[in-house]
Amino acid sequence: MRTFRMVVCVAVLSVGPIAAAAAAAAVEETLAPARAGLAPVPFPSLDQLEPVVAAQINDARAGLARVASKASASRGDLGAAYGELARLFHAYELFASAEPAYLNAARLQPGEPAWPHLLGYLYQQTGQFARAAERFAGVLRLRPEQRAAALRLADVSLELNRLADAREQYTSLLPVFPAAARRGLGEVSLRERRFREAVEHFTIALERAPQASALRYSLAMAYRGLGRLEEARAQLEQRGPGTIVAADAVVDALAPLVRGERLLVIQGSRAYAAGRFADAAAAFERALAVAPASVPARANLASALLQLGEASRGVEQLRAALAQAPVDASVSRQLEATAMGLAILLSERERFADAIAILDDTRRRLPGRAAVATTLARLLSSSPDIAQRDGARALALATEVYASEPRALHAETMALALAELGRCAEALEWMRRSVSAAEAENDPTQLARLRGETPKYQTASCRAPGK
Repeated sequence: MRTFRMVVCVAVLSVGPIAAAAAAAAVEETLAPARAGLAPVPFPSLDQLEPVVAAQINDARAGLARVASKASASRGDLGAAYGELARLFHAYELFASAEPAYLNAARLQPGEPAWPHLLGYLYQQTGQFARAAERFAGVLRLRPEQRAAALRLADVSLELNRLADAREQYTSLLPVFPAAARRGLGEVSLRERRFREAVEHFTIALERAPQASALRYSLAMAYRGLGRLEEARAQLEQRGPGTIVAADAVVDALAPLVRGERLLVIQGSRAYAAGRFADAAAAFERALAVAPASVPARANLASALLQLGEASRGVEQLRAALAQAPVDASVSRQLEATAMGLAILLSERERFADAIAILDDTRRRLPGRAAVATTLARLLSSSPDIAQRDGARALALATEVYASEPRALHAETMALALAELGRCAEALEWMRRSVSAAEAENDPTQLARLRGETPKYQTASCRAPGK
């Protein structure tokens, strides 16, 4: 008997990296050193920024100028002003401007650990791992209790292949950051070909942080090293984008500095991609507070809420996004993908009526989308909840799509709809067409799947089971 099966794929509307959004590669001018021995700071052009962001950066620049103009200003006051400007540049990924501003802050306030910590993070972000290691080591000389800096030092030691140092650092951090330290120890063990140790560390890390699906790739490599290929394949199938992110109060304080709808959407999209759905939802909500009409913010918030188990709120946000759907083709395509992903996730959670409603809303707001019609037809044909099925409507949708795109997948959708109507002989004929189409499309994976499905239509009752 056939069973309902769909692949979950939630799209996140993306608008490019923050640095590109800040559009500040061009240097407008250079801020002269406020004191002898300090570095000049390139000041980026703000022409392409959202007005609220440009005003924020200009305010920080004015604050630095006010302090610098006072002959009585202390080194500490000037260092704090440079540091705040650096943090703002850093939050918007204006690294070339942030670096010298941090260097000035550190020269003026040598006892303040925040500046080498943030400069180390900047170097870590930009792949300058040796420089990052120097800065984090400097933080620990100032404040040995700064465990977040110690974890970052362990991470950059791993990047530099200083495995003995990394192992020692991660081991010392097990009581403080158990998941992140296990992840690091697993990576060290994997590089040292201690595959059994690696499996143990990665397994414990995943038990503590099950959302860290990216770690499954490393676990798969450890299993492969042990010759356990089936387990390796199983882990690869579960691989995703989720990561382990340990708390770092100094670095985490950068995110709230970001303003502007577009940049907040980018920030949320990055958190979503890393599996940090609560952080993503918070960023998208902040974007909506700035721009209530933002379709990307609302659609992405819907995805994050559903991942957090807040399905009702997620559906509400997506419907609002659909109601605001813009004419812009690229945004509407991504909105379509988000809607389908949400519908499939709702189906996975047995909320079939809500899934069908989402697809209906999407068809009404974004007409003529074959993928939406196909997903809806397949759900109406084979939902496990029989009360939600409508074979006649499914067949009408499938016929419309196949007429415009006579592909293997769409032929199979015809078969699903006919099976729901009890027209098994016709359904079998359409499955045979789908197999022939897959052969013509040179799609071996689809061909194998369709051949495996075809015998299920050769019975007197080919309708999919339900409840």
